[in-house]
Amino acid sequence: MVNDMKLRVTYLLETYQERQRKIALPHYELDHPAHASETEMISAMALGHGDGSGGGHMDGRISDKTLYIALNYQSKANKLNADIKEEIVVQLVELEQEQRRLEYYVSLLEKRQAEVIRLIHFEGHTQNEVATELAVVPRTVRRIRNEALDKLVDMFSFAKDFAE
Repeated sequence: MVNDMKLRVTYLLETYQERQRKIALPHYELDHPAHASETEMISAMALGHGDGSGGGHMDGRISDKTLYIALNYQSKANKLNADIKEEIVVQLVELEQEQRRLEYYVSLLEKRQAEVIRLIHFEGHTQNEVATELAVVPRTVRRIRNEALDKLVDMFSFAKDFAE
């Protein structure tokens, strides 16, 4: 069980930056939905009349049937957009909760351990770069990272047991 949790925590750390991108994308889509406005949709459908071949109203009148279809279509489109938005929000909330939990647990580590984890996993530095920045040998960075990983596993395990 501890080994499974260690794999899980390692995965969370190694995919941190990818998850950040996955969080940013839905935020943009929610803020900038790609759809025509209700007025544009109804106008486009209601004002569309025939080309003179006898298939539509030549006098420019709006067909009741066409208007009904436009309004019905808009209603369905709004429901579909709302459903899609809800799905995006559910996934986004889950990703953000997972990310915040990881960030919080890292903040509970000893200062040096938290710094190593942040530099390697959150900022994407190599262990050699971190060693240079902290003025230590790479082996020391690996040791600090492994100790931090063990503590994170303990925290995640405790939280899992606590939640059950």
